Amino acid sequence: SYAPYKKYQAGAKVESISAEQMQFSQEGGLDNLLVRFTPIYVKSNAGGLSTIRLRGTAPDHTSVNFGGINVNSLTLGHSNMASVPSYLFDGLDLQYGSSSAVNGSGSIGGAIYLGLQNNWTNGSKLKTTITQGSFGEQLYGAKIFVGNGKFESVTRLFYFNKKNDFPFENSYTGDVENRAPVKDRQQGAAVENMGLIQELNYRFHPDEFITSAIWLEQDWHEVQPNMPTNLNLKTLEELNNQHIRAWSEYQNNKHPLKYRAGLGYVNDLQVYDSITEQRIGTNRLISELELKKDLKPSLGYKAGVKYRYIVPDVYAYSDEVIDSEQHFDAYFSAFFTAWQRLKLTLNLRQSFVTNFSVPFTPSLGAEYRLFMNETSILKMSAAVAKSYRVPTFNDRYWGAQGNPNLKAENGMNYELGLNYIFCQEGFQTDLKLNAFYMDVKNWIEWRNFGVWQARNLMEVVSKGIELQSNTDWQLGITDLNFRLNYNFNPVEAVENISETGITHRQLIYVPKQMGNAFFMVTRERWQLHADGTYTGKRFSDDFGHELDAYFLTNCGLARTLNYSSQQLKLSFSVQNLFDVAYQNQRYYAMPGRSFRISISTNLNIL
Repeated sequence: SYAPYKKYQAGAKVESISAEQMQFSQEGGLDNLLVRFTPIYVKSNAGGLSTIRLRGTAPDHTSVNFGGINVNSLTLGHSNMASVPSYLFDGLDLQYGSSSAVNGSGSIGGAIYLGLQNNWTNGSKLKTTITQGSFGEQLYGAKIFVGNGKFESVTRLFYFNKKNDFPFENSYTGDVENRAPVKDRQQGAAVENMGLIQELNYRFHPDEFITSAIWLEQDWHEVQPNMPTNLNLKTLEELNNQHIRAWSEYQNNKHPLKYRAGLGYVNDLQVYDSITEQRIGTNRLISELELKKDLKPSLGYKAGVKYRYIVPDVYAYSDEVIDSEQHFDAYFSAFFTAWQRLKLTLNLRQSFVTNFSVPFTPSLGAEYRLFMNETSILKMSAAVAKSYRVPTFNDRYWGAQGNPNLKAENGMNYELGLNYIFCQEGFQTDLKLNAFYMDVKNWIEWRNFGVWQARNLMEVVSKGIELQSNTDWQLGITDLNFRLNYNFNPVEAVENISETGITHRQLIYVPKQMGNAFFMVTRERWQLHADGTYTGKRFSDDFGHELDAYFLTNCGLARTLNYSSQQLKLSFSVQNLFDVAYQNQRYYAMPGRSFRISISTNLNIL
């Protein structure tokens, strides 16, 4: 599914999470999915806030893409992984490492692509899911497909609710740590998210079509109190986010010169504790035009432009400082294949932002097939890419604390990889080993300089290795699948101009080691799966406090029932099987063992 990203990015590491894997973690947001099936750390509490740390970078260094829209908040700079619902999407592609030359601002650590698959339905289909789980968890979802082979309407609906009233042992009684723990129950961490995606697609010709999708989302959660506060909780805090995201795209691939045109609109709004006077919102208009041509099978190019018009609606911004902002991007990409073994790619991008200087961002990539026979292939890849991030609106314009003199963060990413594929009848394995080195200058941090303010303080170096494997083995009527991920990632500030800044030590909330494994057995209509995730120690502040490493185990059993052309699937799963007590954020409790039962249908109506 990630072929469109790889075509012009030889050497880039792009992985897919399949629709089948997404079914195992469709409750809640992307945070659960990423932690279980990728070597990516997500800092989260048990409530409604989760932020990604891809290759040790900050949350606003990973872009989250829906069509031609980067859905990251323009005020905060990142997406809350807990509020991006897995259920609504057909698949997920992950790009590791800098991709600013392809995706623009913010893709220093990598990029996430949310996938919607065009099925061109002929008839009517209905898919539904109902899930009930521990601590008041509920998921209700439906996907309705209607079409005649040319026109297709797809409606995706979901509602997720969780009380999050789990028991835990509270070791933080007041301000004193390490007292005898007391039995406690989490309060003020409820979550309620709902949304829909409506697709309307029309195919004029197999190579000419228009697709459109509108994504409406409302995410509400209580702000989870920490352990000391939870003992004597007196007031509850809440956050309410509303999003409108629309993207429509026309593609014409009937001629040698292919073209694509897209138009989008985004409205984001956040209200804290129902105080409407303190609204934080933005409006965006987005347009894009792209041309591409394959001069021959071994040589091709594409070029395009992208324009964004942004109007902030934030109570803390002065109209005298900003009333709107415009972004214009021009990009060019090319690929060349030689001797059927070597592939080279080039990407160039230049962005222009109102009253702001943005660096030129090129990238080069290469893939070379070292060896191939009837059953195996060994490939080597390499890439070098420049990246950047324009500071957020909050960084530049938040009241008297905004710093309009900030520079764009900019980095260099170097990547080297090996990929071995072995395939014979009934058995296939795919092994990948990647090494990377990333140097990011002008890293922005908020610190107290007498007043809290964002400044370009640090130069950060992130380096490491990633090992991934995916093996499928067929034994008669039994199918086995085993996946393994491991990540070793030292990340440190090599320069920090703040007097209180730390250098040459692992950045806070970035584990040096992380790994997970997934195993699934499918036999006729039965399916058994288990997965485990190891998260290493993490610094939680600049004073050297560390959170302990932990290992979480999940497992489940599913049974599919078929009648005529209709399908019913029953599943039962256990999360945190061994009831491990752990913290993913200092002083914040996480749930212990929990259970979940789910019923899903796949009905052909006509």
